[in-house]
Amino acid sequence: MFNYFIIFFLISSFLLIHIAKKYNLFVDFKLEKHKRFSTTLKSYSIGGVLLITFFIYSFILDQKNYLLLLFLSSIFLIGLFSDLKKLNSVNLRFFLQIILVIFFIYFFDLKISYTRIYLFDSILKDNILVNIVFTTFCLLILINGGNFVDGLNGLILKYNIIIYVILFFGLSNHFVYLEKQFLQNLIIVLSILLILNLTGFLYMGDSGAYLLSLFTGIYLINFSAENFFISPYLVVLLLWYPCFELLFSIIRRSFKMVKTYKPDTYHLHQLIYNFFKIKFKLKNNLIVHFYSSFTINLYSLLIFLIAINYKYDSRFIVSFIVFNMIMYVLSYQILKKKYKNKNF
Repeated sequence: MFNYFIIFFLISSFLLIHIAKKYNLFVDFKLEKHKRFSTTLKSYSIGGVLLITFFIYSFILDQKNYLLLLFLSSIFLIGLFSDLKKLNSVNLRFFLQIILVIFFIYFFDLKISYTRIYLFDSILKDNILVNIVFTTFCLLILINGGNFVDGLNGLILKYNIIIYVILFFGLSNHFVYLEKQFLQNLIIVLSILLILNLTGFLYMGDSGAYLLSLFTGIYLINFSAENFFISPYLVVLLLWYPCFELLFSIIRRSFKMVKTYKPDTYHLHQLIYNFFKIKFKLKNNLIVHFYSSFTINLYSLLIFLIAINYKYDSRFIVSFIVFNMIMYVLSYQILKKKYKNKNF
């Protein structure tokens, strides 16, 4: 039955793109500098609309938890109102995210159960308030980190596809059949969105980035809780890039005495974009986007493929996480010297 949905999804995608272009829906004509970097003059942020369509269909078809669908729809709406310039306040968006995530954690008893740090695990187990605060903090970092890295066509989509492919093929023995089917269908849908994104037909927007990041976070937290013997730091490694991008950006802006939530064009992926643009004198922006996002995701894929063979070894995976952070900072410092002020 899902094969029919894939056909329906493709037709709906092109139909929605056509309607958006004809009636100027989901479009931001006054692009801020950081958005102008990654889009054309007209940015049709409809990736989130198509993604929530997939979740609605699959949840109804498989009779999954409708309350989960309600929460996913809520984070989607927060992003959608942001895309439509109806929710411009960063503080209000962040406040709504906090409320939504806390309610979700409460209703679904979602917990980061263990970190393999004995004292901290004891606190997480015995103090529900600390657990809620810690889990909320982690999900908020991921949600907003995912939005931060959605600055190159294909970056966030490729990254999440890699995560689910790693789960599907590398950890397939930890899933039941129906869950494998869902993962397979999700990978197909994300791949369709990736093709449309790389060709400039659509953008994920805040709605797509929020929705995809929240779902991936929830999925991996549950996966970690259900597979105790697998190191919880494997999940941290899989999500390291968007999370560290956000944390590094906050630290970077704090040292400059500027507002931590103020957008700029000095993220690592933007410096890599500038590198390809200048070094190879590329004029086609879509090609530059492809090379830049491909470079970041190829690195992540190689790291994940190595780490998956040590999924029970927390020390090895933690060392990999530290290695990634060091590589990020070194790459940033090297690229910043030549390409920081070369924005296009």
